[in-house]
Amino acid sequence: MDTYEAILSKRDIRHYTDQEIEDEVLDRILQAGRMAGSAKNEEVLRLIVVRDQTVQDALAEAGDFVSWIGSSAVIIGFAAPSSSMRLFDVGRQAQNMMVAANAEGVATCPVTLQHADKARSATGLPDDWEMPMALTLGWPLPGRPDSPLKRKRVPLAELVVHDRWS
Repeated sequence: MDTYEAILSKRDIRHYTDQEIEDEVLDRILQAGRMAGSAKNEEVLRLIVVRDQTVQDALAEAGDFVSWIGSSAVIIGFAAPSSSMRLFDVGRQAQNMMVAANAEGVATCPVTLQHADKARSATGLPDDWEMPMALTLGWPLPGRPDSPLKRKRVPLAELVVHDRWS
């Protein structure tokens, strides 16, 4: 799959098989995240790779709409000192990893963790660190249901404004 196809075909998927993700595949996905840019080249983000079911279940308590995340093979949390958290950098790393995972055949879904105290407790983060977002990864479940939120994309002509708003 070429890069453009990996971007266009990527979908958020929340239904996974129970098959593990091989270390070599996970390492390529993590490497794609590592290669994302970082504001001021500070590289403050750290990735917490969670395979342990107990930790996954605890992380499911850290978000309002994430009860399903414990069914994934891996959860990758984006952590940084609270004073240095840059959500744009999280997005850059996450998108790189989601596109790389899609090219490998691995399904992903981004997750917002609204309860910092529960995310911190689940992963053992220091008090001055936060983990506001995570990715779930897993092999897609065949015959999985379509999302009830499935929609058509806004046409490019409607999405893009050239030069000035008119």
